[in-house]
Amino acid sequence: MKKRLAKNIFLNINPIKKFRTIKIQIDFLRPLNKDEMTSRRLLANVLSNSTKDYPSFQAINDREMDLYGSEINVYTRNLLNFNDLAFSVEFADPAFLIDGKTQIKDNLDLLGEIIFKPNLDGANFDNEAFSTEKRNLMSNLLSIQDNQDLVSSLGLIKLIYRDDPNRQVPIFGSVEQLEKLKNDQLLKAYQDIIANDLVIINVVGNIDETEFLEYLNESIFAEKLKNDRNDLTISFSNFDNLIKNPANQIEHKHLNQSRIGLAYATEGVSKDFNRLAPQVMNLILGGDDQSQLFLQVREKNSLAYSVSSTYQPISHLVTIQAGLDAKSIEEALRLINDQIAYIKNGKVTDEQIKHAQKVMLTRRKISTDSIQYYIMRSIWETIYPKTLLTNQQFEDELDSLDKKHVASVATHMHAIAQYQLIGD
Repeated sequence: MKKRLAKNIFLNINPIKKFRTIKIQIDFLRPLNKDEMTSRRLLANVLSNSTKDYPSFQAINDREMDLYGSEINVYTRNLLNFNDLAFSVEFADPAFLIDGKTQIKDNLDLLGEIIFKPNLDGANFDNEAFSTEKRNLMSNLLSIQDNQDLVSSLGLIKLIYRDDPNRQVPIFGSVEQLEKLKNDQLLKAYQDIIANDLVIINVVGNIDETEFLEYLNESIFAEKLKNDRNDLTISFSNFDNLIKNPANQIEHKHLNQSRIGLAYATEGVSKDFNRLAPQVMNLILGGDDQSQLFLQVREKNSLAYSVSSTYQPISHLVTIQAGLDAKSIEEALRLINDQIAYIKNGKVTDEQIKHAQKVMLTRRKISTDSIQYYIMRSIWETIYPKTLLTNQQFEDELDSLDKKHVASVATHMHAIAQYQLIGD
């Protein structure tokens, strides 16, 4: 069932019976804004750990246990050029319970409590709840400096999005913003989200669609999610300036191990181009334990403790991350370039293509064993359906792929950023 509850409020129900749990997820989306990253992340923490009727984490946890171990999750993430504040509850399918007649309704009500009944003290969030979660988030943000892999990734991201200020602040926020964030400001941010964000409700599991719709109409969701919401416009970052003038940064720290991060923009995939070629190219380059980077840079030449590549289909970006000794950086960079040239020059073997095709197909099949796969697919169907392939389209693209497609991707890769974290 797909239903529009109001302008930009969507309900998608997938009554699939292959799982022993049911999941309800509510996503609140708005354009990425560097000034809202921290408030939305802190809000996720405050809302998930205390509510009006369950004013402590222990009280919420006790209620989850009453519902046979239900699991509440609240987080923020990047989704296209949007900030997604997501709330979910996953719970046991009542068909497997001795007494589960009200299981679905009770869990829907609990999720509604988390979202719409915050723990308030007058015109602010409960001060103890606000202070505790602000302190916890501050501790987490400060600890980032101890995670050098994350520091390297964030350093590279800042270079990649040099011309996109709203992506300069990480999705989990910043210390500087958090220090200035006050209780009343957070409440205003919450009220704005509840009133204006585009909303997608997804339900996946063994569920009667008509029955769930009745529960929804009787719940607090019907009252709170009936007004029209703001439109969202999809936009993509432009890397033309970086292709002409790549960004480079070197930082030095007292570390035992150095890191390097490399980013490459690939040209957009046209209708005449194999849509899976970039993913296959990435698997062969560094996205698998049989990849060129792993076998040549790490195993054969021992130039890195870790090295891998990833491909981001939406932004058409290839990134490479490696952990290594400072003295090995130049040689490692040379060898990384050699692996790109290996693919670009058509030296990829038929065995490598077949292995990558098998990995792609296996990963897709494995992903369908997850409830989250169906939720994410439904979200994409709602906001950006053109990116999706049916199973048959996926297999057809894989079957038609050859070495020329893979080589073409590597040929059209443009180095746009390089970040080095040097251990002294």
